[in-house]
Amino acid sequence: MNLLNLLTKEKRVAGIEISDSVVRIAFFRANKKKKSRAGIHLVVLDKTQTETANIPPANEPDDELILIEETIAPNIIADGVVVDIDLLAGALKEIWGKAKLGTDYAIVAIPDDKIYSRVFSFPKSVTEERLTEAMRLAITFQLPIKTEDAYLDWERTPGTTTTNEILLSTIPRDVADGYVQALEKAGVKTLALESHLAGIARAVKHSPGETTIFSKLTPDGATIFALRDGILRFSRTFPVHFVPEAELHNEVIRVKEAIASETKGEVTEHELTKATVCDEYSNREEITEPKSKWLVALGTAIRGRIPEGEDNLVSLLPVGTEEAYSYQRATTFIVLMRNLVISISIFFVSAYLVTYISMLSMLQKGTEQVTTLSSSVVSPELVEKEKLIGEVNAITETGAKFLAQVPRWSVVITELVLRTPDGITISKFSAPNFTDRFSLVGNARNRATLNNYKKTLQESAMLSEVELPLTNLDKEESIPFSISFRLKDPSALYFK
Repeated sequence: MNLLNLLTKEKRVAGIEISDSVVRIAFFRANKKKKSRAGIHLVVLDKTQTETANIPPANEPDDELILIEETIAPNIIADGVVVDIDLLAGALKEIWGKAKLGTDYAIVAIPDDKIYSRVFSFPKSVTEERLTEAMRLAITFQLPIKTEDAYLDWERTPGTTTTNEILLSTIPRDVADGYVQALEKAGVKTLALESHLAGIARAVKHSPGETTIFSKLTPDGATIFALRDGILRFSRTFPVHFVPEAELHNEVIRVKEAIASETKGEVTEHELTKATVCDEYSNREEITEPKSKWLVALGTAIRGRIPEGEDNLVSLLPVGTEEAYSYQRATTFIVLMRNLVISISIFFVSAYLVTYISMLSMLQKGTEQVTTLSSSVVSPELVEKEKLIGEVNAITETGAKFLAQVPRWSVVITELVLRTPDGITISKFSAPNFTDRFSLVGNARNRATLNNYKKTLQESAMLSEVELPLTNLDKEESIPFSISFRLKDPSALYFK
């Protein structure tokens, strides 16, 4: 656990690319070399004097770019789906441990095989709430899969002078859950999940206003996609048995003609293997050739530099990026408190046992000596030991009184964790003290899940007065809520 990431507002976030055969990581770390060299340049005043000047090194970035590439077994991921979650978790944990980046947070890009993306256009007159309603209606009738079986998200794009445009991406829940579970087991706190193409669109060099078509070969087929102004405009994945590699160029030509007809503009074609990174990062010496292989990881790392609270880009997690920040922070805090309480409890219990055993040992020795020397005069050594026993008894009583005042927070936290089902996300936990009301603030997948959660808390032998105010009655999914409760017997949580 990285305690610094919990206590500091600014987060360093890594970018991770997970593919069928390789994992790549990109991470911007503070440039320690630049700080250490600043202020060591000498200015000659005359032949006998010199003065140190605070002149920073020229043309050196403020951040150091760390790039890591590791292969993984070919049987872990197939067709963009995690086949073995435990194997992927083990590989990621080993790679993450070797990297030693000093952060637990990451933006993760996964293969595009099962991800569906599309740009929806609406007239300029459709804005704000009406635009959201229009998107929900479009999702209901135009998605290729059922909404209850998928995670989806959308983001606003620049659009045109006459239209508002929204980019929608969706992924089957079981596919996304496979990656999320593996990342959690590896100890990586995922803030956003996106496609490889989203990372490429953010990092690749492009010309403003120009639509560019790229083709990307994978072990299982190929993906054709179009970008304009850093936005994914079109993508389609072809299995190798459907479009052989020899026929891929013809398919690219057909897609190019269709996009040119729709946009009424010029469409260019580039090979992704020969593409390079955008101008802002093109001079980075850390990016080795071919630079195109780092586009996905670099694109996710660039997204990780967006300040917390300002990332409104597509994320294929059950919650948005901002909610993911809050969830990961709350999880880290709960784990920290649990470990702290357990550590303190173990320390005092150990101290009590050591004192008790020492006292018992000395008492036995003292009894034996008294029995042996019962007919003789009490020696000064025995008097000293008796005095020591009295002092140990006093320390033991003090320790017992101290333990009786230490509440076991871990009991409450464990009860809440065990009674929180899938579909419930806790973003805030408030507990002033054991005698006042506790409160949980979060988000429920749907109304049935929320009602079931209340019933589950009411059935707890530890909790009482569970209250769930009726709010947001117009929402059936992604329902914000606030539940409060009391402990039935707060005194039962203290050591006795």
